[in-house]
Amino acid sequence: MVNTTTDIAVHFTEHSMCAGWMGFKHHERLFLEVGIGLDRTTADVVPFQSTSEMTRICLNSSLIGNGKVYFFIVKASCSGGTTISASNGVRIYDDNYLKNKFEIKIGKECFSANVLEVNVSIANDSTFIKLPFTLIIGQRYVLFAESSEWQRTLSINSSDALVQPEHNNYVLIPYTEKPILQVQGSISKQIILRLKISKCPAENILLNNNQLNISWAFHKSATIKDIVFSAALLKYVTVNGSDVESIFAPPQPPVGSSGITFFDMNVEAQTMYKASVQLCNNVRCLSPIHSRAFTIELEAPDISFIKLELIVADAGECVEIQASWQIIGQSDNVAFYQWSVSRDAIGGQLLSVWENVRPNGTAVKVIVISFIKMTLSFLVKGDAYFKEVDMKQTIFEWMLFAINM
Repeated sequence: MVNTTTDIAVHFTEHSMCAGWMGFKHHERLFLEVGIGLDRTTADVVPFQSTSEMTRICLNSSLIGNGKVYFFIVKASCSGGTTISASNGVRIYDDNYLKNKFEIKIGKECFSANVLEVNVSIANDSTFIKLPFTLIIGQRYVLFAESSEWQRTLSINSSDALVQPEHNNYVLIPYTEKPILQVQGSISKQIILRLKISKCPAENILLNNNQLNISWAFHKSATIKDIVFSAALLKYVTVNGSDVESIFAPPQPPVGSSGITFFDMNVEAQTMYKASVQLCNNVRCLSPIHSRAFTIELEAPDISFIKLELIVADAGECVEIQASWQIIGQSDNVAFYQWSVSRDAIGGQLLSVWENVRPNGTAVKVIVISFIKMTLSFLVKGDAYFKEVDMKQTIFEWMLFAINM
């Protein structure tokens, strides 16, 4: 019997299957056998066994394993002969198996964006690659290659970017527009890789708009199918030192795609949110899986100066500038800051190169520059945020550049 309200294509518990059927109401001396097989005719997983049940039964076996499609088979015998009927198949997954391989991303899936490609020739243990195209400083990218040699034998680093391995790929957040990548590995012969770079959305700090994209994927499991997904948004507020969870956007109807967009979001600044996704069949859903926490960026964080001083050398030709700062508000999601010294307040006449500072590193910087009677500006590059400090007749402009992870 196939009933669209109860018949399922995927089931979330190993070692157990249940089926219901109808018919045989006018047969005499009916003898029923049930079994489970990998096709519609052969009970090769759970052999046929007799049953007195006439409409429904559950069978248990350790051989009903993860990831395979099984068919429930009913063999009926009576004075008129024997007939075999089978279900339309159900794919079995263990819920813990699915949850361990499932990941939720804030934003659209990386590979949905345009992909930049470059051929990379690797002939020794270490090769430096200068990318021929321009990247956006602070933007999140994913690096991947068509050849499996990349995953097995090579590693990538850069002094021009944050580089982190993620599953079979690398995530890159550049400090410069054309970062130089160092590829290392034990290479016995020259190989050429087709390196691909895809632009990804920021995951932890989002721009203020009225819609929010959520995407998800199973990793290292291309055979997972037949599952639908229900997504929701959660809001967290701190009460007496503890995070209290509430529903911000209720669960949406299950979809079979790998992402969903929430519209008309009335989000709040400096508030923590999480996406929640449930794995479902057409009858029930598993317990929710949560994303990483994220916040909505309504404005740049404020800065508090701890120390800012200018020391003129004895000869009067050079100055030493030392500055330290503190970010006010939530800054856990900042990947890095950049700072420089300029003649103007917009960074148009730089006197030093942009330097990178990780949030967990020291905030004190000392530099020496040529000193001519002019207005100097101390900049931290970024989101159109300025702070002025009047000190010894010299104006210092401080502009924050908070790069999202």
